[in-house]
Amino acid sequence: MTRRLFWKIFISFWLAQMAFIAYMGVRANQLYGTQGPLWHLSAQKTMPLIGQAALQQFHSGGRQALNAELAKTSDSERIHYWLLDAQGNDLTGIPYPESVADALKARKAGQDIGDQGNNAVLFADIKDANGRPYTLVAHFLLNRSSSLFRGEGLIRAIVISSLLSGLTCLLLAHYLTRPIRVLRGATQQLAGGDLEARAGKDLGNRSDEIADLVRDFDRMADRIGDLLQSQRRLLSDVSHELRSPLARLRVALALSRRTEDAAQNTSHDRIEREVERLDELIGRILTLSRLESGQVNPPMTPLNLNEIAEEVVEDAKYEADRTGHSVQLESPAQVRVNGNEDLLRSAIENVVRNAIYYTAGSDPVTVKLSTQNGSAVVTVRDHGQGVPEAILPDLFRPFYRADDSRMTGTGGTGLGLAIAEKAVKLHGGSISARNAVPSGLIVELVVPSISSAKPPARDREPIPQNV
Repeated sequence: MTRRLFWKIFISFWLAQMAFIAYMGVRANQLYGTQGPLWHLSAQKTMPLIGQAALQQFHSGGRQALNAELAKTSDSERIHYWLLDAQGNDLTGIPYPESVADALKARKAGQDIGDQGNNAVLFADIKDANGRPYTLVAHFLLNRSSSLFRGEGLIRAIVISSLLSGLTCLLLAHYLTRPIRVLRGATQQLAGGDLEARAGKDLGNRSDEIADLVRDFDRMADRIGDLLQSQRRLLSDVSHELRSPLARLRVALALSRRTEDAAQNTSHDRIEREVERLDELIGRILTLSRLESGQVNPPMTPLNLNEIAEEVVEDAKYEADRTGHSVQLESPAQVRVNGNEDLLRSAIENVVRNAIYYTAGSDPVTVKLSTQNGSAVVTVRDHGQGVPEAILPDLFRPFYRADDSRMTGTGGTGLGLAIAEKAVKLHGGSISARNAVPSGLIVELVVPSISSAKPPARDREPIPQNV
């Protein structure tokens, strides 16, 4: 949890503020507390001035004037002053408490006054105009138990300051990391294929470097979305446009066959095969374009996946026989899903045909049905050479070929696995590939499964052709 940026910012800022507050509290106690140097320094600076003013009033107006002057700077609850002559006689006529008497005795004996609890007694030696010495005595009631910089007061101040700083750091960390969380969510949506994912709409009018980064991401997403849409439109438009000349070519080929001789028969057969391949490629491109653009929204019905797999395997056996290979189905349990029959058949068929193209030796291509963690799993294994581990995720990219030389005799277009992936994702599933041991490739299709007392009737719905 502490590896998260939010907690890094929050904890580091809070610890820094707590350390600063604790240091300032201790330092303030040292400087301004009852024994702190600044407290004494302040008293030492002000007491001589107070004493001189009081001495002048005493010489001009006697005791009454003296007490009136000292009352100006005294505090009836906290601070009291007395003026003593050279013999130690009190000139104010006001009795002083025992703590002051003890302090005077200790001073006369040359002893350290020391800490006097909630009391502090300070002395200031002054002289009049004739050089006669006097002493101003100040008695401070410190009430240390409630002082901000002493004991419990200091601890209370630090605790309150730490809580307030923690709240401040929490809000700051949330403010700094919120756009990053929003950006991360939008990035995941965009990586998942949602080209409409944007992050800036959740930031309001915020304007800082992080907000600029989020808006730059939105502009990048807009550009990527436009490029992908343009690419899909181009593929779809070109494919549609190619359908017309292909149709005319088929008609021309049919007319030419009416007058063909033995020498032309081979050429016409070759032209027809190439036309069929081109027509299949165009159909696959249109299908992929519809799947990627979301134009296909097929109805989903309960299906028996075993029956679909059996039909695909039976059809694949005819194609495998021509290449000297075989296909084997393993379906120990009944597997039911909620999906579209044509799309699922297309996904399984494309994977099986791909396996037939690349398998080698006499071992059959294996199609296995199973259930795992509430999902239906279709596993197709061939016994070919496999592919390098680094390019396994690329097998499902449109037009991607792991080895161009292997495609020469297969007639493959590099679209079968891409169409299979789109079809599986429309069912909320996933598709993956891994190398088998000792050789071969395993492709695994996973879609959510359902349970039913009896096999449901299949309601076949048409979807775009050539899927």
